[in-house]
Amino acid sequence: MFLFDFFINDIVLVALIGAALFFDLTRYKIPNYLTFPVIVWGLVSYTAVDGLSGLWFSFLGLIMGLVIFFIPFAMGGMGGGDVKLMGAVGALQGWQFVLMAGLLTAIAGGVISVIYLIATRRLLRVLKKMAGFVLAPFFSFLYYNTNLDLFNRISVFFATHPQGGEPGRLPYGLAISVGVLVFLAVNMFPWGETYLSSLTW
Repeated sequence: MFLFDFFINDIVLVALIGAALFFDLTRYKIPNYLTFPVIVWGLVSYTAVDGLSGLWFSFLGLIMGLVIFFIPFAMGGMGGGDVKLMGAVGALQGWQFVLMAGLLTAIAGGVISVIYLIATRRLLRVLKKMAGFVLAPFFSFLYYNTNLDLFNRISVFFATHPQGGEPGRLPYGLAISVGVLVFLAVNMFPWGETYLSSLTW
């Protein structure tokens, strides 16, 4: 059973990621007319090569790719185009690939987000809001049970944050591109293929 050695789909994947990154950085969305044809290509190409088992391989990758970022999408943390892009990646490379690429994407997304917040001078405000989410109820509880003004002041500090415009949209397609391309590069090394083969059930 093939895993990551379908070279034509590697080329399609690189082209997909490049185009998706361009659209996400310039138009702030990844269009369906980019991801849907690639999904169909993945399903058809694997079916042509390996019949029903090939179709299952690609379909399982598609579902895994869609599921990985469904919760962040449902919570408003990313756009539907990002989710469908990961689905297309899964259809091209299978569930093992898209699962590991999704993990690297999450790591890359965290690093990029911190860099972005530092560059836009919003890191302290975000950290304060995060601290407030955790600490404000605690200090409020102490205030109402001890009637100490100090706890009230601390509670108010963490419960509020400086007014200002919301941070601009961070194109998550950039994180997806980093995660997918890094993992694709790893697969080109013999030790990477050995590791990936150990993930096969």
